[in-house]
Amino acid sequence: MKIKAVGFDIDGTLYPNLSMYIRSASSFLRHPKLVAHFSKVRKEIRQIEFEGEFRDVQAKLLGYSMKIRKEKAAELMERHLYQNWEYSFKGLKPFKNVRPALLSLQREGIKLGALSDFPVQRKLEFLGLSDLMEVAFSSEDTGHLKPHSAPFNNLISQFGISPSEILYVGNNYKYDILGARDAGLHTAHLTKKPEPGSLADLSFYSFLDLRDWILSLNN
Repeated sequence: MKIKAVGFDIDGTLYPNLSMYIRSASSFLRHPKLVAHFSKVRKEIRQIEFEGEFRDVQAKLLGYSMKIRKEKAAELMERHLYQNWEYSFKGLKPFKNVRPALLSLQREGIKLGALSDFPVQRKLEFLGLSDLMEVAFSSEDTGHLKPHSAPFNNLISQFGISPSEILYVGNNYKYDILGARDAGLHTAHLTKKPEPGSLADLSFYSFLDLRDWILSLNN
C-alpha cells in the first residue's frame, strides 16, 4: 500500500492524555454535575442514530439528563465546557518529535489532516501544528462522533483521494482504529501496549517510528 494522506486524532494522540485531564480538572472541580452528565451524554450519543443539528441534539439530551430546559443546558455547556476548555489548553505541548515527524511526511508530499471529536483549531494552534494541516475539523461538524462513519467519510472527501491511500492515527482503539477501518482507511494505533489481535496496520509509541514506517511503505 502507498500512503498519500495521514489524518490524526488530537486528544491523547498528538499530546498526552494526562495534559488533557489536568487542563480539564478546573471544569470538573467547579461543575462536577455538569461534567458528569455531559460525559454520560457523549457516550450515549455515539450509540444512537438521530436527526438534527449535533449541538442541539446534545443540548436536548443533556437537559433531559440534568432535568433542566434544553436552552439552559446549551448555555451551561457552551460557557462552562466549550469556552473554558478552548482557552485552558494554551501552552499545550505535543508528544516528542511530533512536528519533526509531520514535517518529514509533508516534505514527501503526504497530505496531513486532523479529525477530533472536539473543536480542533485552537488546540492545533496551541500545539504549533495548525500550519501543517491541510484538513482540520471536528467530528461534531459532521453531526456524529467517532466511531460513526460520517467523520471518516468527511475526511476522505476533504482529502479527495481513495480511502485505501489514507492512514488514520489515533489512541482510542474502538473509536479511532475500528471506526476508521470500517470506513476503509488504514490505521495506526498510538499505544504502549498493543491490543491483543489488533486490527491496526501499525501499533507504535514513537512518532519517528510512525514516520519511518510510512516512508518505508512509500519507497
